[in-house]
Amino acid sequence: MTITFGNASRRHFLKHASALGAAAGTPFAANLLAMGAASAQQSNDYKALVCIYLSGGNDQSNTLVPISQAEYDLYAKARPSLALPQSQLLSIAPTGWAGPGLGLNGSMSGMRSLFDQGKLAVLANVGPLCAPTTQTQWKTGSVKVPFQLFSHSDQAAAWQTGLPDRPSATGWLGRIGDLTASAFNPGSGVSISISTAGSNTIQVGNSTIQYQVTTNGAVKVGALGGMYGSSAAGTALRQLTTGSRSDLLGNELNKVSARAINSESLVTNALAGVTMNTPFPATKIGDQLRMVARLIGAQSGLGQKRQIFYVEMGGYDFHADLVDAQTTRLKDLSDAMSAFYQATVDLGVSRNVTSFTASDFGRALASNGQGSDHGWGGHHFIMGDAVAGNRIYGNFPTVALKGPEDAGQGRLVPTTSVDEYAATLATWFGVSDTNMSTIVPNIDRFSKRNLGFMA
Repeated sequence: MTITFGNASRRHFLKHASALGAAAGTPFAANLLAMGAASAQQSNDYKALVCIYLSGGNDQSNTLVPISQAEYDLYAKARPSLALPQSQLLSIAPTGWAGPGLGLNGSMSGMRSLFDQGKLAVLANVGPLCAPTTQTQWKTGSVKVPFQLFSHSDQAAAWQTGLPDRPSATGWLGRIGDLTASAFNPGSGVSISISTAGSNTIQVGNSTIQYQVTTNGAVKVGALGGMYGSSAAGTALRQLTTGSRSDLLGNELNKVSARAINSESLVTNALAGVTMNTPFPATKIGDQLRMVARLIGAQSGLGQKRQIFYVEMGGYDFHADLVDAQTTRLKDLSDAMSAFYQATVDLGVSRNVTSFTASDFGRALASNGQGSDHGWGGHHFIMGDAVAGNRIYGNFPTVALKGPEDAGQGRLVPTTSVDEYAATLATWFGVSDTNMSTIVPNIDRFSKRNLGFMA
């Protein structure tokens, strides 16, 4: 099936027309409902996907480092001012691993523990591809590559839409929502896609519109209970902002407002019944993941068997101060992800929640002095009890300048596509193989629809 990206301008208006911006799931087109219904008939279990987006382009070479002496020496030679001391790296022992010894950044003790326990896996050298691409094909220009490589905005769009060869108004998580929301969340008044980090593309579907919350909960629409002490004025304002109108734009805007008000009430009431005793770090990413954990705890009250979350952690554009700044951020990430995993254990849903990282791109291995420049492929993490953890998936690259994956300055030509990453997660979530081209339309260009990291 070929997905259609029509009516983009109308969706764009609905997405941005109001700061209220909240949206609930909507009735689904009959053909998509039929496709999702088959999955629903097979299972009524709960599942959630949590995208943890590292905005700016995380440096993969100082996140997961070869520690075997020969390989470490090549790494250190490539970045003389950036190489982490061998003694400070946290060694890991992946199951079935025949490659060099590997160590995580020394700040990632929590994630190292999860890896050792089999709750965390690494997907190596993944990035946007239009088709499988070798170093030779890249150098000779014999295969199409993503538009505007090494650009933040373009590569973030490629990651989030899953369509690096053409524009798209929807993202692959949003398209997963399109196929599953009506089948698994019938009657829920809240969107399957919930963001704690504002607007994004990855959660937007053809019918799925993300619902945005803060780390304190739903955004309350003020003044509707009363204005200047007058309840009548509040009632009048509610009618003005939510009632039917004869003009098209005004009527659509009021629909957005009505969804915002109804969703706020549902979310606030559902969260009121959730007690969260798991301690979280008092950081931006910790606060976001704590709210996600609370919303997972509220899933029954929200009438949801499927939830898709988006959290974002900024500050990964390390052109300078790479060693210290990245170490701080990776510690925050590791501590928050560890706390979130424990929260899913405490909630009894650790096998039902899968978290995964994404980022604009990886970075060049070559040092620019105090940092690293924009790259292409990078390493990412998948976490949860449904993950076949303590393993490295994909092809771990040669960490050396002029290696077999080097696109220049140690930028990695990806050996695994975002399409394959997305398809593996979508399969676990309940999307059938028949419908996979709706989620990732280019998937047939790649050899694997399932990378095997989900047990």
